[in-house]
Amino acid sequence: MRWWVPPRFAIVLLFVLVLMQSVSLAQLNNAAAAAASTISTQVSTQEWLGPLSAIALSPFFGLACLSGAATYGPEWLQSRSALFGPASPLNNPLLFWVMLVLTVTTSLPRFTKVSKPFALAVEKLEMYSAVIILIAMKFMSGSGMDSASGVSHSESMVLTAGVTALPMDVLLSIAAAINIIVVNTIKLAIELLVWLIPFPTVDAILEVCNKALAGTLMSLYAHSPFLSTLLNLGIFGICCLVFFRVKRRMAYMKELMMLPLIGRILGWSSDDTTFIGFLAKPWNGFPVNSAFQMSRLGAPSEVQLLHRGWTKHRTFSGTTDLATYRTGIVCDQLHVYVDGQEVAFDVRKGLEGRSAFVAEGV
Repeated sequence: MRWWVPPRFAIVLLFVLVLMQSVSLAQLNNAAAAAASTISTQVSTQEWLGPLSAIALSPFFGLACLSGAATYGPEWLQSRSALFGPASPLNNPLLFWVMLVLTVTTSLPRFTKVSKPFALAVEKLEMYSAVIILIAMKFMSGSGMDSASGVSHSESMVLTAGVTALPMDVLLSIAAAINIIVVNTIKLAIELLVWLIPFPTVDAILEVCNKALAGTLMSLYAHSPFLSTLLNLGIFGICCLVFFRVKRRMAYMKELMMLPLIGRILGWSSDDTTFIGFLAKPWNGFPVNSAFQMSRLGAPSEVQLLHRGWTKHRTFSGTTDLATYRTGIVCDQLHVYVDGQEVAFDVRKGLEGRSAFVAEGV
């Protein structure tokens, strides 16, 4: 039995098949373009996030390595990454030599225990300087580095949380700043703990190991930005787990150990009527070592406790009693009564002998 198909129906059927094929090809092309755009964006992200751990460990040294690779590196390396390309702001001899001089200037004081407190005191300045330089380079590069990475200006827009659209440069800059601040804070805490070890050569060994580790991370980044980004995310994740606890401990050691020592060497005078106290035990939802600013109210024994949080400030009122004041080797302990509850705070050593704030609170 033979089937007969009308000519008009055959033409319509052929037209539908051709239309379906063209639509499917268009969808495939769109999917391929979207995939290429995603891949190019990921490559750009890897190039940006890969060296952040090395910069966080040693900000000026990390920037010197990046600028040196972009300025004096081999051609295969410069053509491999947009950060090292001819259009990159890192390709600048002046930037390289300035970062190198700053690296030497900030590294030499870390080799001795006498000068290391001054280097640690300006560590945040070095960290924020590196963050500002990186963000400035990200926006100075403009469309030059985007085109070198294969990312157009329209592709640099992303949707965040389905509510607001932000440029990719802004999101990457925020991620870089948070990454550097978190990792650098943990590194600074390790340096401060090593400074307390009574062996002179330990500080020099730590500084050499720090620079060697930063250089190794930069070498890994030059070899594979993808592996460097994975390692950076791993380091960042581990540091995030202990960041808040370490930050409280850092503030404790800085306020009660480093600043009094530096002030004694330089002859600084302090205001004893307003000072910082740290919780000796958890209290009212605040963890141990939480910082409170203590200031006197109207009466001599009345004090105000101010805790500055990330989103809000909390204020408490209480009274002091010099009879409960305890002296220690590293710091002293002051007791404040808040709503009938005794709360112990670690304060600077020798406060009871100099402070009218405490002496009048008997």
